[in-house]
Amino acid sequence: MDINHSTGENVITSTKGYMWFLCLNIIFCAWLFLRSTHNKDVESLPPALQLLCGCIVILALINLIITLKIKNNINDGVYHYALPFVVFAFGLLWSVLLLNVTIYYQDTMITLIMTVSVLLPATITFYISGRLLLLFSAPLALCLLYVEFFLQDKFSLAQFIGAVIMLLVIYSSRYILLEWYQRVQRSEYEKNILIKKLVQQAHYDALTGLFNRLSMARFFEECVSALSGNKKKLFMIVLDIDYFKQYNDRYGHVAGDKCLIKVSQCIEQSLRKETDSAFRFGGEEFVVMTVCNDISQAKSISHRIQHNIAHAHIPHEGSAISSVLTVSQGIAQWSEGVTLEGLVEQADKQLYQAKQNGRNRVCY
Repeated sequence: MDINHSTGENVITSTKGYMWFLCLNIIFCAWLFLRSTHNKDVESLPPALQLLCGCIVILALINLIITLKIKNNINDGVYHYALPFVVFAFGLLWSVLLLNVTIYYQDTMITLIMTVSVLLPATITFYISGRLLLLFSAPLALCLLYVEFFLQDKFSLAQFIGAVIMLLVIYSSRYILLEWYQRVQRSEYEKNILIKKLVQQAHYDALTGLFNRLSMARFFEECVSALSGNKKKLFMIVLDIDYFKQYNDRYGHVAGDKCLIKVSQCIEQSLRKETDSAFRFGGEEFVVMTVCNDISQAKSISHRIQHNIAHAHIPHEGSAISSVLTVSQGIAQWSEGVTLEGLVEQADKQLYQAKQNGRNRVCY
């Protein structure tokens, strides 16, 4: 479907549907002209009808070319605002044409048949926008009523009722099409929401909102590929909250979850968006992968994390080293041929060393 803003209020028609409508305008006019030129039993169209057919064809061709150029942007830009005037122009031209056909052939049934033939494609094309459908159909409806009242020798109530019923049926069909459209859009919207939720669950940690271990593996592979022939280096920082078991024992697991969320926020605030990513590795352990020029940049990120967590002033009376929450960090540098598991193991060794040295520090 060629509707860009499928859930927005600016949608007025689909591109393919509108192009189909324009082509039908050309085909109907061509049929009228060919019917009179290649059928000996039918008189040729008078100049006035030929001129009206030509105007409709030219207007349709111009708009067809414009639509082809803007492709799927019919609901955006200047043409979006010009479309109501274009549709009304088509409605006026067809109403004048049908009125002249009725006068020329002296047959109101031709008018009725042609009105249905023109209104039906318009209803299919413009059912999304009642305004466009009204702009097109109003001149035709007035033309039909004028024919029924003023161009017949004798007023026929049955024929008039038939014409009114025909107009009501065509216009009410818009609501059936609109209901179908809304159901499709609602289904599409719900499907997109579900996809987003599944992507969120697959790649993000449910508690902290950081990337999960699955995303870490993908990020590692992307970084390794990008670093091929590059002077920059990949570093892994493994963080562990000091005495987190004691934190949970003292404050409870609900407070522990809030603590993990706060720590993850402090980590994210410390990173560079272009080159760094944070992951929840499990429990109270986090991982940061960063592409840097050298170890000093990686250490700078670690110290920022340490600083931001310290300034968050998260109380931790169960800690043996501080009255507020602290973290220990280990940094490892990736080298050619080292797997993700190998890099994690190296960073874990540095983390263990940081804990052995008294915690609340960075080891490399």
